[in-house]
Amino acid sequence: MSHGERKGRLNVVKFLELTFSVACLVLHFYSFNDRDIMTSFMATGTFTGYIIVVVGVFAAGVLMRAPIHKRIDIFFSVLGCALFVASGVFIIEAWEFSFRTRTRDLALIKASLSIVNGVLFGFDAIFTFRDK
Repeated sequence: MSHGERKGRLNVVKFLELTFSVACLVLHFYSFNDRDIMTSFMATGTFTGYIIVVVGVFAAGVLMRAPIHKRIDIFFSVLGCALFVASGVFIIEAWEFSFRTRTRDLALIKASLSIVNGVLFGFDAIFTFRDK
């Protein structure tokens, strides 16, 4: 695989991570009635923090043509995987026995999207590790 193919694939993955993070944050705004304050703090911090991290990786790698080191990228990807999956699980746990309302549906969609984004961060870490 050439450097251009790798760079293009990783840009697509980073763009998907950013898109899912923004979608989670928007859904979090519309379903912010979480029962547990720690779940709210963790979800808000994860969603906003990783929007900042992924935009920073884009700014460094694409705009300034100074790609971030492989170890740092793997660290952020593994940490993002853990935080997004944990946020999704905690949100599901906080909302699973609630009455069926629009807010509950949005919260469960947010949790599912968060877990999917966590899996995407995990794949990003694996792909980055395997690249030479």
